[in-house]
Amino acid sequence: MERTLRPERLGYLSFLVRDIKISTEFFEKLGHLEVSEERDGKVFLRGGMQHHWIVLQESDNPGLERVAMEMGSRKELDAMEERLKSQGIKYESGDGFEADRVSQYLRFNDPAGNPLELYSDMVSYPMPPQPRYVSLEDIQHLVLFVDDIFSCHDFYTQVLGLRTSDWNEHNTVFMNFRNGWHHGLGIGAGRTEKQGISHLCFLPTDMDDVMRARAAVMRAGLPITSDILRHGASGSFGFYFAGPDVPVEFSVGARRFAEDEEHTPRRLIRTPTVSDVFQVGLEELELSFQDNPDAWSDIESVAGLRKANVPPKTYQAAEDSQKVGS
Repeated sequence: MERTLRPERLGYLSFLVRDIKISTEFFEKLGHLEVSEERDGKVFLRGGMQHHWIVLQESDNPGLERVAMEMGSRKELDAMEERLKSQGIKYESGDGFEADRVSQYLRFNDPAGNPLELYSDMVSYPMPPQPRYVSLEDIQHLVLFVDDIFSCHDFYTQVLGLRTSDWNEHNTVFMNFRNGWHHGLGIGAGRTEKQGISHLCFLPTDMDDVMRARAAVMRAGLPITSDILRHGASGSFGFYFAGPDVPVEFSVGARRFAEDEEHTPRRLIRTPTVSDVFQVGLEELELSFQDNPDAWSDIESVAGLRKANVPPKTYQAAEDSQKVGS
């Protein structure tokens, strides 16, 4: 079967952050990454043998700086450059070895204005980092906000070669890279957002690591924005929490497509049970004492007698840290 031209995987994300010390601590202690290098005002963090999955740089205008996708070879990167030219897409090309630790890159925007990069040959390490608490397999996916989901879907599938996995009605579409995970990239309409990042997801090695990551977030006192759920589209099991720069998901169990697997994308109904199949059958659940203050007083009293052994501590983030919606 002829090898189709498309990115191998989500390579890394680069963020402009308000306080680089806080953001670095967040990704080290709660993202379970390791600082691989600091140079020219940037902090690079890795979770695998690649030089980095996350790049941080301090700025008065925080936000997503770049979504970088890895091409399989320099030859494929050159072929993608010819495709961008033929489509009339403006791009920047260059040698990113010194500044960003990749040999060659192409940088351009999607139709919504989200900044993208295709690159080849990132610097790597001979060994993965030694996990202190949670083992990670990869930076698995992100979801971007877009203003026109149909034109952006055409761009990602027809120009960049991603394959469509599933739709959530007309609100969100999930697409996969060559590595086959149900979605390496999702795009969707925000409540008010026209571009930017909804969340990123790290892939732990197993469910125990998901739960250890969750325990660390609870210990630190950060808000868990969506607790233990299983997604109907991908089948993944995990949770979401908020950080100073971006919401983060840890999940395992997502569907993975083979390179030559035939798949017809589904158009799933947009209901809470698609986001979390554990909610199926609970729509009509009610308690007879739902509005009884005496009952809730008793429940709160019992809860107070059975506190967790380790009370949560407040994570010391700057008061003016950027708030990002999930």
